[in-house]
Amino acid sequence: MEDYLNKALELIDKIALDVVMLEGNNIPGFSVVLNRFDEVNQLVVGIQNGSLVKFSNAVKSIIEQLMLEEIPVDEGMKKIADGVSLFQEILRDEQRGQSYSAKIAGFLKEHISPSGSTIEDEETKETKDDHHDVDMAPESIQDKELLSSFIAEAEDHLERIEVSVLSLEQEPGNIEVINAVFRPFHTIKGVAGFLNLKDVNQLSHEVESLLDEARSQNLIINEEIVDIILEAVDLLKGLIDHLKGDIETGFITSTGLHLDTFINKLRSVARSDFEDKQKQGDDSSSRAPAKDGVGVGDILIEKGCLTQADFEDVVKKQRELGQDKKIGEILISEKKATSSEVTHALREQKKRRGEQVKTEKVGGSQPTFIKIDTKKLDNMVDMVGELVITQSMLQESASLVASKDQKLYRNLAQLGRLTSEVQKISMSMRMVPIKQTFHKMMRLVRDLSRKAGKSVNLEMYGEDTEIDRNMVDEIYDPLVHMVRNSIDHGIEMPDAREAAGKPVKGRLTLKAYHKGGNIVIEIADDGRGLDRDKILNKAIERGLLKPDEKMSDQEINALILQPGFSTADQITDISGRGVGMDVVKGTIDNMRGKLDICSKKNIGATVTMRLPLTLAIIDGMLVQAGDREYIIPTISVVESLRPDQESYGTVAGRGEMIKIRDDVLPLVRLHKLFGFKPRHYNPWEGIVVVVESEGHQKCILVDGLIGKREIVIKSLGEKFKNVKGLAGGAILADGRVGLILDAAGLFQITESC
Repeated sequence: MEDYLNKALELIDKIALDVVMLEGNNIPGFSVVLNRFDEVNQLVVGIQNGSLVKFSNAVKSIIEQLMLEEIPVDEGMKKIADGVSLFQEILRDEQRGQSYSAKIAGFLKEHISPSGSTIEDEETKETKDDHHDVDMAPESIQDKELLSSFIAEAEDHLERIEVSVLSLEQEPGNIEVINAVFRPFHTIKGVAGFLNLKDVNQLSHEVESLLDEARSQNLIINEEIVDIILEAVDLLKGLIDHLKGDIETGFITSTGLHLDTFINKLRSVARSDFEDKQKQGDDSSSRAPAKDGVGVGDILIEKGCLTQADFEDVVKKQRELGQDKKIGEILISEKKATSSEVTHALREQKKRRGEQVKTEKVGGSQPTFIKIDTKKLDNMVDMVGELVITQSMLQESASLVASKDQKLYRNLAQLGRLTSEVQKISMSMRMVPIKQTFHKMMRLVRDLSRKAGKSVNLEMYGEDTEIDRNMVDEIYDPLVHMVRNSIDHGIEMPDAREAAGKPVKGRLTLKAYHKGGNIVIEIADDGRGLDRDKILNKAIERGLLKPDEKMSDQEINALILQPGFSTADQITDISGRGVGMDVVKGTIDNMRGKLDICSKKNIGATVTMRLPLTLAIIDGMLVQAGDREYIIPTISVVESLRPDQESYGTVAGRGEMIKIRDDVLPLVRLHKLFGFKPRHYNPWEGIVVVVESEGHQKCILVDGLIGKREIVIKSLGEKFKNVKGLAGGAILADGRVGLILDAAGLFQITESC
């Protein structure tokens, strides 16, 4: 161990000298320092002190940030100089057996973690005996908050990686897209190294190295490379999920994953691709003249800093030395260009390739964010809902209505405006873009289309449309099922599409937008559409229809929502068991939404989900029925009217009917369902509200319309949550409880009567 310590101290002294001599724009020089820090890391592992490993990774991370221009040069140089100087000091403390945890904690607090140190100050509890017992994989997890934050950020990074990788498959030579994949891996690697998560750090480092070769154009991105990057993403997700479990138990356990096999596979893929390029005599990497005309040599020649003949000599020299030697380094060593000229050329190269350079924001115009426990947010929204109810009750109080105090009326009006504004703000805090859910479908479409042997292009619109955070997870399964059905049942095989005069590549479209106080999500494909005859035959076979029964196209399409209904000739591992659309229907019903299916044979099918903007508040029509008030969600309301006496009639075996224009619709009497005395028994004396569910329409008889309201939904509790026909309750302005009607449930009750 002493040998490790002496070698580490010797290396740090060399690094300290390098840093003193370095200028902030000397990228090749910093590459040398970074390589030496890799050697230091290996040595401090041998010293068997976890604090030293974390500190070494922290200083190395600062160097990487400076090279990637993620921090200003002056700030980065100061941090590096302070870190290297402190490294020399603590290694000497280690030699003398003195404690240095407080020094490390102070550095990390000042330069790395503004919220505080991530390494405990063990000054008071550390003894000589246990000084070296800190293991590379600590058995107990001390800082759950820091690890939880890393997990959340890593999951976001991995989702962005998946989206960018799929874009990279379409544009394999796009440096900007490669950088978009590289950066999240680099961030995960850096933080994982700092937190001593060896597997995550090693795996992300290997993928980062692969991508770095692609950035340098030494590696051609192809389907095999994309597959292995996605496989790495899946492995990282597994490691992150495992870490979640460790946080709950408080102990780090073995993942059981054999990363060595995968890492060897990853390295062999990169190696074989590089060898193929050598056999083909491909000299088009960024270390040689670049195909896109923005190689370092091209820029230096363009600026007059380098002649074409000198550059050709350098390229020839690179072939002799091997591709691992960079063009910039050879230019400097051969004195063909200065370090400053090469550095400026590298930065110019990044700008031309579309890489965004991060600059320091000044003036406080950059928005700031804080993390809030979602339970606190939900509680606040509930309290705002109670405030709205109380304000409504106060405003409609009989004593206040009778009052003639103008100042009181003005104050109440101001209270109403403020309450409404607070409600809007609190609800907007629950809203998140649907982009994250849509982007998950990109990977799904890619994998399913390849498994099915089809070529499918996914198009997405309205990704920034916002939806209630509580609904995001709920709509994921319905989207997955519908995407599966579109690829398996809807979009044809390439030869069939070609024979039908369609493009070989199928089109699947996801679209989201706001309309009429609801969020609308459409899933459309340009496939064969629903087979009307096949659906009818299957429905007759299952006893859902009589052979001579007439149905509209919308009603026929709705049959596929029946449990266990499937027209698939054979079951595949993608779909065909008849459970998918049943899950979709159940989920949409639970969210008080509406599902429509439109299909045209050989043109395609579109499934439309209409959902409330939030699960906490709905737009509802308040109606009077007897001495009670009910709320009908406006998403279900088609129209309301007072029918003529002539339009009322009965049909044998089908009950009471109301004729509205050319349609004859069944009549539902609420007083019969819920047992109260109505004010009007005859439909032509009252009001009928036409409601729709799954393509069916019925008339609900009420005594009168009170008006449209924004209703804060309240649960009816465990005892009444499964009562058909009721979706919940709401506290009305007079303090009474109004029941929210569920159109689908009402239809089921009346059809079973």
